Amino acid sequence: MAIITRQAYEYGSSPLIFLQSDRSLGAALHALFSEHRAYFLDSVKLGEEAPAACMPLANWSQPETFLPLTHLYSDHLYRDHPHTPREAKPLQSLWAQWYFGLIVPPMMMALLLEPRALDCSPEHFHIEFHETGRPACYWLDVREDEDARYLSARQRIDRMIQRHLLPVVQGIEQHGDINAKLIWNNTGYLMHWFLSELKPFLDEDTLVSLEHALFFSRELLNGTDNPLYRTMIPRDGAMQRRSCCQRYRIPDVQRCGDCTLKCA
Repeated sequence: MAIITRQAYEYGSSPLIFLQSDRSLGAALHALFSEHRAYFLDSVKLGEEAPAACMPLANWSQPETFLPLTHLYSDHLYRDHPHTPREAKPLQSLWAQWYFGLIVPPMMMALLLEPRALDCSPEHFHIEFHETGRPACYWLDVREDEDARYLSARQRIDRMIQRHLLPVVQGIEQHGDINAKLIWNNTGYLMHWFLSELKPFLDEDTLVSLEHALFFSRELLNGTDNPLYRTMIPRDGAMQRRSCCQRYRIPDVQRCGDCTLKCA
């Protein structure tokens, strides 16, 4: 199976279940990240006790917590422009980019390169927030999703979408200042980029299968609408994001280098 290609190469022909039976999943993921993306460990803490101020989705998504956080973030972004009207949509778009940008690549690497599957349920992810109100660090109660151990790469990523990404997007969207479509467009762009980062570790068939499932399949495996469908589209001979993330509407925040909007 493509998921265990890297480990099989490193550890030889002996079955991984015996070679890794004495290692915790948290330790295995720490080693994986340390070797290939050490910076993940700056914002993802594995199996460590979370500080008291950290919160799971069920807490931080509540209005009494989420709205003060985004207001604090707004104060930070507009600090040099006190008289500029504030726009909640691009602000929350950028806030959500912090959330998904910090945690989606580590989850993808964990699910695609480690034989045991990380349980991605939001209740196991406690977030520490930066002094400016944005997500800053994730403290994971590392648990194995035993039902996913023998799933394919596509099934694992589909499970991550359904069990983690969908509830978080709903938790952000429910406050009414941003629509889910914009968040999914941003997240699709992120996931497509990180798939390209995983090319050295995954075979071509797996990469093609994942790209098709994420961006060209109308439905998830349970038959519901795929929120990532056509968030990345073929354009000018390459896969490009479908729409702008709106961050440029915030003072002193420049457009992305590949912004879909044409400069005048």
